[in-house]
Amino acid sequence: MRCLRVFAIVALLGVLAQSAAYAGAEAGGTFYENVLPILQENCQSCHRPAGQNITGIVAPMSLMTYEEARPWARGIARKVETREMPPWYASEHTDGLFSNERGLTDAEIETITAWVNAGAPAGERDAGPAPRTFGDEEEGWFLGRPDFVVEMERYTIPDDAYDLQATIRTKIDDAVLPDGGVWVRGWEFRVGETGDRVHHFCAGIEDKDTIVEVDAGQGEDEGEAADRGGSLGCVSSGTEGKLLPDGWGFFIPTGSTARYSIHFNKEPGPGTSFDNQASMGFFLSHEPPKYTFKNDSIGNRGFMIPAHRKDYRVGAGRMLERDTYVANLWPHAHFRGTAARYTATYPDGTQELLLDVPNWQQHWQETYWYKEPKLLPKGTMIDVSFWYDNTSENGLRIGFDADRSLGHAPRTNDEMMLGFLGYAEEVEPATGTQN
Repeated sequence: MRCLRVFAIVALLGVLAQSAAYAGAEAGGTFYENVLPILQENCQSCHRPAGQNITGIVAPMSLMTYEEARPWARGIARKVETREMPPWYASEHTDGLFSNERGLTDAEIETITAWVNAGAPAGERDAGPAPRTFGDEEEGWFLGRPDFVVEMERYTIPDDAYDLQATIRTKIDDAVLPDGGVWVRGWEFRVGETGDRVHHFCAGIEDKDTIVEVDAGQGEDEGEAADRGGSLGCVSSGTEGKLLPDGWGFFIPTGSTARYSIHFNKEPGPGTSFDNQASMGFFLSHEPPKYTFKNDSIGNRGFMIPAHRKDYRVGAGRMLERDTYVANLWPHAHFRGTAARYTATYPDGTQELLLDVPNWQQHWQETYWYKEPKLLPKGTMIDVSFWYDNTSENGLRIGFDADRSLGHAPRTNDEMMLGFLGYAEEVEPATGTQN
């Protein structure tokens, strides 16, 4: 008799728990129907299983399934309520301009918090969207399987290296560059098996007349590489793969060499040596594009940030010599950088704020891609500004010596002020050679 009573009590508790779960689902929604669509749209491009994350982004957990997301429910709610996640550091001034903009609406945040407060119920799997896929998941390419891949020659970072800036060049097989060369409509960088040691990765294409010897020392920094032409841009933490706008391309002549300029973040010491082999995947364009992609930086290499200074501004500018279509903006600095801004002054004297990043983050360096390339007319002045915090408080928080005045140099404990932009100039239509 006692056993029957115990069984009845257990059964009743089960019914009550199930009823509470249904009530919670009705009050706060369910994972599959209400929360999963939000995660797919805003979170899963980073929060995926290890080995599938896009270049430079390694999230601490996967949020692809209910089983993966449920243990993190309260943490997810806290991060979205404070708007720390999803990460997006541009000001509201440019809301809606960039194709890779992240951010949740008030309603989406309320949906997530209501779901968590209701006990984070799963709901019916069939009520949610199909699982999201990302490019070529078999080989891990975010943009899909490339038409051809160029692997960097394996490079060894030695024990005594400190924050090594290396430049490695790899000849591209002529078999993939027939008939004088090929047009590509995009590319994707992969930082290699030791990608967590890569501070940033810049790359470019050099034709046979401009190749120089491999630099096994500190190498050239990303601004210097871009200045020499043929730059494909850079990636760092926070950078997603992206194809060029429609009608844009980049020409790779037969006989070209791929240039890898990689900044390895490392402390010296016995047994700290490691190898790296980065690669680039290219996507062919099947017809000559209208615009040739270029990448360059507006930078300042002559500054000196005083010790113990807060909100120290460094600026640089450039006058456009042709009508120019801007595809993306990438502000780059190091530990002490706190804010960045691009401003256009047009020939008639009017000004426009192109990009304002009031809370710039060294560990999350976004490339801001316009939804549609932005036309800046000939004679426009582009000014780029960066602000730096070289105080003891910031040094203790991040890990640098605030007693030191410093300027432009390649190591992470040095500084940079580089405002990159990907662009195309208004020229005659492409005819098979690079403009």
